[in-house]
Amino acid sequence: MAESFFKWDQEKLTTHVDAMDNEHKKLIDIMNKLYDRNAAKAPKAELSAIIKELAMWTVTHFEHEEKFFDTLDYSQAKTHKTIHKDLVERLKGHQAEFEKTGQLGPAFFQFLKTWLTAHIMGIDLKYGVIAAKKAG
Repeated sequence: MAESFFKWDQEKLTTHVDAMDNEHKKLIDIMNKLYDRNAAKAPKAELSAIIKELAMWTVTHFEHEEKFFDTLDYSQAKTHKTIHKDLVERLKGHQAEFEKTGQLGPAFFQFLKTWLTAHIMGIDLKYGVIAAKKAG
């Protein structure tokens, strides 16, 4: 297998909330699988199944994350939920485009990479800080 599309960076991406970090790693694994299978020119049906897996796992992860940060005194919860909703809609848009064209272009993979880095590093780390204070 070639170089991974996305690597987990413990130093930059950890929220210090094990359950959420493990779910982020699972999302990365699915994204890497999709990237690798697309690069190998896998059949449309196989790629479609992986995109569906990614979409379903994304929704599940966001539900878990929202339930978790609802247990915290997290002032950004409402904004964070809105961002989740937007990310899901954007992912569905890419999914619909793939179903029409059968192509996953660079814009799709850039969306995934930006989503993970900007969302985890820019937003998810905030609830991790609050969780750490609550635990400590």
